[in-house]
Amino acid sequence: MNKLIIPFIAILLLTSCSKQLTSFKTKASKLNINNLDFSDLTLRTKIKYKSGIEDLKATANVRIKKDSLIWFSLTPGLGIEAARGWITKDSLILVDKIHKEYSVLKFKDLTEKFNFNLDYHMIEAVLLGNMIWPVEPTDEVTKEESFFNVSKKEGDLSITHFIGRSTLKLEKLEAVSDSTNNSMNINYSEFDLISDKIVPAKAAISIEYTSRKDGRRKISNIDFDHTKIDIDSKKVKYSFEIPDKYKYVRR
Repeated sequence: MNKLIIPFIAILLLTSCSKQLTSFKTKASKLNINNLDFSDLTLRTKIKYKSGIEDLKATANVRIKKDSLIWFSLTPGLGIEAARGWITKDSLILVDKIHKEYSVLKFKDLTEKFNFNLDYHMIEAVLLGNMIWPVEPTDEVTKEESFFNVSKKEGDLSITHFIGRSTLKLEKLEAVSDSTNNSMNINYSEFDLISDKIVPAKAAISIEYTSRKDGRRKISNIDFDHTKIDIDSKKVKYSFEIPDKYKYVRR
């Protein structure tokens, strides 16, 4: 059951490739990025995860209160809810309803374990196609035929954002850790106009990293397909509880 949460935390390990770009004289501060703004949002999402011999599929119901919390429920098949989770500013709680167990994962512990600064904002941004790292006036901006490209450094990471010239949305992201060479590519596609807001319906994430268990290089692929998106049109409930009989498991 642990593996079904991977799409929500796999962004710990990151990807990149370099490109030769033409110079473009503009200021990053003038790019009016079309980030998705909302108060409450619900998603119904099909998830595919493949890594080596592992090949998992699930449907996720997700509820998001902006900059605050993410509630989700995972159903791998046959309409039976297998897990439920709750992501807050400091931790991720996962309830395994099949084995009647639960775990609490603190972001500070995950950051130390993986040597990467993981936080709530990053997970929310990846799910919705928002900018993970804001564009700063000092960032380097170049252009291709279809994109404005914003390159920057964030601590150990070298990052390139590809901003669609027609959508002004983040359409691609490439990032690499200078110290570990762990890397991540994200591609967003099939943009829909919902409640006058531009939202990507699909995201494909490719992650390459060195396994801490055996030291081998591995590649994981995660696909999101948002089949239903609702923005600020109804009251959203975020109720969450852990049954007393469930056993705590340290991860």
